[in-house]
Formats: sequence, structure tokens, C-alpha cells
Amino acid sequence: MFLQERGTPKPLPPGESLLGAGLRRLVDTGRALRGFRDLLVFFVAFFFAMAVCPSLIAFAFIYGDQVIRWSPKSQILMFVITNLAASVGAVGFGFLQGRWGNLRTFNLTLAIWVAAIIGIWGTPGMTAWLNRSLGTAWTAESVFLFIGAIAGLCLGATQSASRTVVAVFSPESKSAEFFGFWGLFGKLASIFGLLSLGVLQVRLGLQSAILLCSLFFLAAMLLTLVVRERRGRAAAAAYTFGE
Repeated sequence: MFLQERGTPKPLPPGESLLGAGLRRLVDTGRALRGFRDLLVFFVAFFFAMAVCPSLIAFAFIYGDQVIRWSPKSQILMFVITNLAASVGAVGFGFLQGRWGNLRTFNLTLAIWVAAIIGIWGTPGMTAWLNRSLGTAWTAESVFLFIGAIAGLCLGATQSASRTVVAVFSPESKSAEFFGFWGLFGKLASIFGLLSLGVLQVRLGLQSAILLCSLFFLAAMLLTLVVRERRGRAAAAAYTFGE
């Protein structure tokens, strides 16, 4: 109600339609993106990360039912815990970004994802080992909920860190267009990841499919090794609209 619209409409060039103007602008944006190597590589890394990040939580619930054999109470607790942890993680990692750097924080969330996946895959054996070593009587459900909380911390943090990286790598005149590509990469990744995880489950079984998800995060981490945050910032600052 209180937001003022200060933009002014621009007339279409003579003989051009809205569709034609939109497609031309899309082509121009694609050409401009080639001049931002670090951002482009980061988009590919983000694609691999998002290919399994949303799907993994959904498959974790199936994993809990088929492998852990958890109770309905634990299933509800997992839903609550992961959402609360996601909120805490988004805020906590946000503070870390300001002190440690956006790209480093993004990679840290990927490393935690890999550790969480290994923990999910090895929950039954890990539970037995902990009980033998510490003399405890923990159940696999309890260990699984704890690992779910760790994964939940990165559920919001990975996306928020990637969003910040895109923001600092994008010139002001292209930020909306580049964020459009960011959203497109994320949506395509979700489709690709869900189909890939489904195929892996059918061919290798759910437990092996979950473990192989770590390869997607490792691929994203390897790609970010060639990304330089300072260079990406400099490219955004040097860009002149219309280049």
C-alpha cells in the first residue's frame, strides 16, 4: 500500500512487439553474461548444489521410513527440526558471510551437506558404534534426527549464501536479469536432481542413492575453486550499461 512505483514505461521501438523485445533482451543478457566468467562458473556450481539440496530433504523422509523405520512422532519432529534449523542457519551463516566471505561460506555449507549425507547413509552403523563406544542406548531415530538438524542448518544457508554471491557479482544495471538466470538455474536443477535421485534409487537402492548425492555437492565445491570473489566484484564494478 505504501510502495511507490517510480519507474516510467518505455515505448517499444517502431515495428517491434513485446515478445520480440523480450527475446532480444534475453539474447543481450546472455551475451553480457559471457563477460562475467566467475558468475557464470558459479551458476554451474549452484546448479549442482541445488540439484540435490531440496530433493534430499524429501528423500530423507522416505529414508527414515524405509531404512530407519522411524515412528510417526519422529517424522513430525524431523519436519519441525529441519525448518527451525533452516531459519537459524540462514541467520547464523548470514553473520558469518560478513566476517568470512560469501564464497567461503557457500563452500562451508556444501561441506556440511556432504558430512550430513554420510551421516544419513551411515546412521544404523553409526548408532551401533556410538552405543558400543560410549555405553549409551541411543536409537537410530535419535541419531537420524540429530543429523537432520545439521542438514537443516544448511537448507536456508546454501541458498542465502548463493544469493549474496550473485548480488555482489552482478552490476546494478544487470542485477534483475542475472537474478533471473539464478532462479532459472535453481528450478532446472531441482527438476534434474529429483529425476536423477529417483533413477539412482531405482537402480542402486535408496541408501546408495543418498550417498551418491554427495558427489553433486563435491562437484559444486570443485567448480568454485576457480571462482574468485574479488575478481567477480571487480567485473561487476567495471561493467558499463550497454556494453
